[in-house]
This record gives sequence, C-alpha cells and structure tokens, in this order.
Amino acid sequence: MKTTEILCITLSLLTNLNPAPADQEKKHVQLYHAEDDVQILDIDNFKTQVENKSHAWLVEFYMGWCGNCQRFAPSWKALATDIFNWKDLVQVGAVACSDEINSPLCREYEIVHYPAVKYFHENYQTIPQDLGVFVHNITEGISSLRHHVIDRIVTEINEGRGVMYPNLLPYTHSDVSRLFDSVPSTIQYIFLVVQAPQSYLGAEVALDLHKTLGIAIRYAFNNHSGLVNNLPIDKFPGVVVLDRNNSIHVLPGVINDIKQLKSAIAIFLSDKGIKIFEEIPSKTKNPTNKPTPDPKQKARTLLKQRIQKMGDVVFQMDLESAVRYSLKLEIANIKIIQDEQLKALVAYLGVVEKYFPFGHNASSFLKELIDFTHNVGQIEGWKIGEIVKRAEENRVFSSPQRFLACEGSLSRYRGYPCSLWKLFHYLTVNAVQEENPKEILDVMHGYVKFFFACAVCSQHFQEMAARRNMSDVASLDSAILWLWEAHNEVNERLAGDLTEDPEFPKRQFPTNEACPRCVNLDNSWNSEEVLKYLKNMYGSFNVRYIGSDTKVLFPGLE
Repeated sequence: MKTTEILCITLSLLTNLNPAPADQEKKHVQLYHAEDDVQILDIDNFKTQVENKSHAWLVEFYMGWCGNCQRFAPSWKALATDIFNWKDLVQVGAVACSDEINSPLCREYEIVHYPAVKYFHENYQTIPQDLGVFVHNITEGISSLRHHVIDRIVTEINEGRGVMYPNLLPYTHSDVSRLFDSVPSTIQYIFLVVQAPQSYLGAEVALDLHKTLGIAIRYAFNNHSGLVNNLPIDKFPGVVVLDRNNSIHVLPGVINDIKQLKSAIAIFLSDKGIKIFEEIPSKTKNPTNKPTPDPKQKARTLLKQRIQKMGDVVFQMDLESAVRYSLKLEIANIKIIQDEQLKALVAYLGVVEKYFPFGHNASSFLKELIDFTHNVGQIEGWKIGEIVKRAEENRVFSSPQRFLACEGSLSRYRGYPCSLWKLFHYLTVNAVQEENPKEILDVMHGYVKFFFACAVCSQHFQEMAARRNMSDVASLDSAILWLWEAHNEVNERLAGDLTEDPEFPKRQFPTNEACPRCVNLDNSWNSEEVLKYLKNMYGSFNVRYIGSDTKVLFPGLE
C-alpha cells in the first residue's frame, strides 16, 4: 500500500474518531461510578448536597489522569464502604476536577494539588472565610484514613461543632461515677474502653455502633493511673461496662482490635436482649451491566497500529493538547496567581511563545496571554481559561483536544502526563539560547512546582532536580540529556505500578530496537548517540500532523 493511501486511511480513521464538541466535555477519566459508595459530586449538585445538611461531608477532589489519585481511589472507595454506617454523621464524596465543567467548582474551593480531601462541617454554607478544611497527610489504607477522619471529628467537637457525633473525647475523671453525666436517659449501658494514648479503638467503635440503641461507648487512656487503679482490669486494651445501677462488668476475652471489641459487645448485649445495629451498604459491588461495546474500537485499533508503525515521532496533536490542558485545567483552576507562581507562569508562557510550533493564527492569542500576565501583581486563573476558549473559537489550535501517540489503552492511562513530557522534551531540543542553557529546565521546574496537579509527582520532580543537580546544567545538549535521564528515572520508578498502562509498559528509552547504537556492549548508554536520537525525535522537522488541520498551521498551503 502506498504511503499516501496509508495516510488517507489514517486521517479518515482519526476524523471518525474525533468526538463532537459536546462529547469532548465529557471525555475525562472518572475514577468513581454509581456502584461505589462514594457519592459523585459535580458543579450541578455540589452545593445542594453539601450545604445546610445535618451531617458533615468528606470530599475528595481529583484529577483522573493523576497517578496518585488513581492509587488513592481504591482506598477512598473502601473508606466510603467501611464507614457507610456513619453516613448520618459524615458522608463521602468525590469531585472530578479533570472534567472541565467542574473547573469553576474546584477553583472556588481553592484546590491546587491532587488528590485533595476537604471536610465540610454540618450546616455548612459556602463563604469566602470557610471553604472547607483540608484533611492533610492523607495516605492509602483504610486504617490511616479512618484515623485522619477521627482526628478531624475530634477537632470539630473541641471547636464546638460536630454536635451530631457521639462523645469522642477521652474520659478524664478519676472514677466512673461521672460516666452517666449528660447522657440521655435512654442510655442503659456505657462501655469504657481503656486503651493506649495512641489508640483509636474506642473512638472507632463509638462511631461504628452509634446507632445501637441504649448504649454509649467512651474511652480512657491506660496512663490515667487515678482511674485505672480503680478499675478491675489488669490488661490493655480492657473494657468495663457500667449500667444505671453503677454495676461494673468486665468484658472477658482478648480484645486487641475493632472486630474483637464489637464481638464482645455484641455477646454482652445479646444476653440483655439488645442487638447491635450496623447498616450494610445497599449498593452492589458487582454490577451486572456489561460494558457497552465500543463501535469504534476496530477503527481505534487500526489507528493505534498505524501510529506505532511510524516509530519515534512527535504529533502536533499531543503537543497542542499538553499546552491547552495545562492552561485550561491546571493554571485556570487556580483562583489567584501571584508572586513566585506568577513568575513561573510568565516564564512558561515565554518559552511557549518562543519555541512552540503554533500556526500563524496564534500570534494574537500569545500576545494576549503575555500582555495579561506581565507587569501585574496578581491575576485570576479563570481569565487564562477564557483566553484559551476564545483561541479555540478562533481556530488557533489545529487539533481537537485529545491525545494521539499519548492515548492509553484505557482512558486513565497516559494522556496528559505523557504529552507534558513530550512537550518539554520538544522545548529542550528546540531551545536556542546558549547563554541560558537551563531556560527550559528552569521553566519546567517552575511549572511542575506551582501548577502540576499531582502533588506527589511534583514533590518527586523537585527532589529529583536537587539530587540530580539540575542547577549545574551548562549547555543546551546537557539540558536535553538531563531531562532524558530524569524521564528514565521516573519510568524506572513507575514500572509495574498500578498506573502503568499494560500496553505501554514503562521502559528505559530509547529502546534497543529504536536506537541500536544508543546502548554500548556493556549495556551502558552511549550519550552521544542518545543525544542524536533525542534531537531527531523531538526536532521540529519530525513533528507529524495526523489529525491536525495544516491550513491552520500553514495558511499558505493548498
């Protein structure tokens, strides 16, 4: 088949695959679905769901492409299921900030890095002085997440809110005679858990069993000798039960964790004719609906095969998508950009203006961006987004906002991070300022530090820049090689990770197949050949225009 025929077929496939404008808004990675116990919130339902409620909310804000968000999602789903019984006290939700329609919402609540979790107290109303409270140091795993939630709840109680929660403050009196003070008359039994100061056992069980009628759960610390010396227990954790007659019972058996404690409480209460209440999530975890077959899958597969056969080339579509996404869904999501962050933005726009392969129509667009950000103390991020939208209407961009070589086998793979790497590789190769060889690397460092949405990724890159002595780069060629080495380090770290696309495994590049001379006989890199490879791959002459309107890029062509 002739090359021209292949190109025509590929162009036809791509044209058929391009989503309509209405579909483009929906084309984002959704990490949560209806079958999860996580409530899906968006710009249309957020305030009606969160404001003026008798319960609190824990809301995760995420970017679907963000690797750390993808790693965190299973834990967030599991937490929502695990504390489903607390839903009358606090509910669990999520907002996809990678969906452009939610950008105003994420910007209003000042979400910059992802994943971000905010706590919204009961009877919450949005005001500039109260945009929710960040839950810091969130990590993967049910246990740590539960503990972070409890820490937040205890803070709420101490600050005079959280009136719907059970009493989660430690019991501090020296005897048990005050346990029934200020509790409803319906409470017949109080279980006092004596635990280590760092334990969350009593608070967790108090929340898990808060709907069980006739009981309350309190806890005290085993270093409170004045109290412990007056209790008939000699091992910890230990549990005593008091009734309205001030009779004290000791729960027998080994009690080291939540499951054992709830089992012991259930056994004790069953003898009293009381059954503990724990609500089971109603949502199915195994949806029966099969995925709808994609009628365009065959065409997508053919296109992917065509792209792969083209080898190590860069596509205008991927480069444009990186710039558009960075401006519309990272920079534009920031409420106020000022100080060092504004300087980083000005520097980023400066190298885009100098080196990015825009077409003739981009001059007024770039001038508007540069003029808007220069010689000002601060800017509002949403106005950057508006400038980009006008540029789209004026056909500044030659491609639809989607990915080509960076498209993953599933929507959550590759995409924007892949295109951003390609963008900065392209910029380092095409930079020409010998007097400032670190120009692109410094811009990339500033962009990743202040704008890249994945918080952990940003931290890793900053640490790598310091460890790999980015500041010592002394030539344009060494800048190209520095970024290549850094990229390979990231590939090595992420190989086998949950976020790795199985169809595009994280490998050291260039591969031996792509550049046989790049690897020496002892498997070390031949830097000279690698440099040639990078300059060829990311050189402006190697940019391909499949799916791009070349009339936008080169208006003189017919």
